[in-house]
Amino acid sequence: MAVTQRVTEDGRRATDGVRDRGGEARALDRILVRVSNWLGDALLARPLLHALRRAHPRAEIRAVAPAPLAALLASDPVVDHWEPWPAGSDARRALGRALRAFRPDAALVLPPSFSSAWFAWRSGAAIRVGFAHEGRGVLLTRSMRRVARGERHLSDEYLDLGRALGIEETAVPLLEPRADAVRAARALLDARGVRSRRIAILGPGAAYGPAKCWGEARFAELGAALARDGWSVLVCGAPAERNTAETVARGAGAASRVLAGDTDLETQAALCALAGLAVCNDSGLAHLAAAVGAPTVAIFGSTSSAWTAPLGPRVRVIQRAPVCSPCFERTCRIGYRCMTAIGVDDALAACRAVAS
Repeated sequence: MAVTQRVTEDGRRATDGVRDRGGEARALDRILVRVSNWLGDALLARPLLHALRRAHPRAEIRAVAPAPLAALLASDPVVDHWEPWPAGSDARRALGRALRAFRPDAALVLPPSFSSAWFAWRSGAAIRVGFAHEGRGVLLTRSMRRVARGERHLSDEYLDLGRALGIEETAVPLLEPRADAVRAARALLDARGVRSRRIAILGPGAAYGPAKCWGEARFAELGAALARDGWSVLVCGAPAERNTAETVARGAGAASRVLAGDTDLETQAALCALAGLAVCNDSGLAHLAAAVGAPTVAIFGSTSSAWTAPLGPRVRVIQRAPVCSPCFERTCRIGYRCMTAIGVDDALAACRAVAS
């Protein structure tokens, strides 16, 4: 079922004109956006979505993303309907039929996969814009070449796609968790005995692989140092990161609590909004904390902070790139020098600076 967020005041749709690559004027009453399946990439699409709404204030915008991301991003008042991306092939075909009935005038395809471009083509949109990748240019009416990773921030790359529909960059507010998610977060803190208003979140996991992980021992040492500074430490992450979180919490001491796997995405966003500090690997959790306005320290290893640094008002990136970085590898055969070069003192100094 679609998540409905915004309707126009009078229910009517105005025509917002753009020109396709042949110079023909087209009215954009209905716009479809396929958002990434990754949390960080989806949050980096927020500047595009806000710019799209500003450029086409009365068009109906539908966006497609996995259900947890759709629910999270529905708190942004810029998309009319969020369509959860289903897991099964039959459900995906049903969604395709529903969106074809929606009759989009234009489709923006943010993921670089062939299947995403095929999905946009099947929607029947006359204008289909995406990156040239995997030989899918035949499915797009405007196929844009991507520069090398890191030459432009990913949010700017998404904006480049949107410029084909006449958008201009606009200010992006903080992502505000829904009231029920904030209540759930407060209840969870009460249940775990966290009474302090000085909350620090540690995110020692990263789905990408060990080349993005700073290490359990370093996170534990940092957590202990933050506890000595008066912080209550919450070790957060996905259910698969529970063991890592427990190891970090044991090392950080009695002031720490393990919440990895105990929250859904919206409750985790609310926890981040209540926190005064978040320290994470280059992960979706870092992007989430930054998006809701938490002072955020993001630790980068094999990937490029120039490409995917979290967006937020108070973000500090730590990266000690060796000559081989960024390699974008998930694992390393020469000892993860990009991570071992970052000391606990480096991270603690960044925490004190960003949270001051």
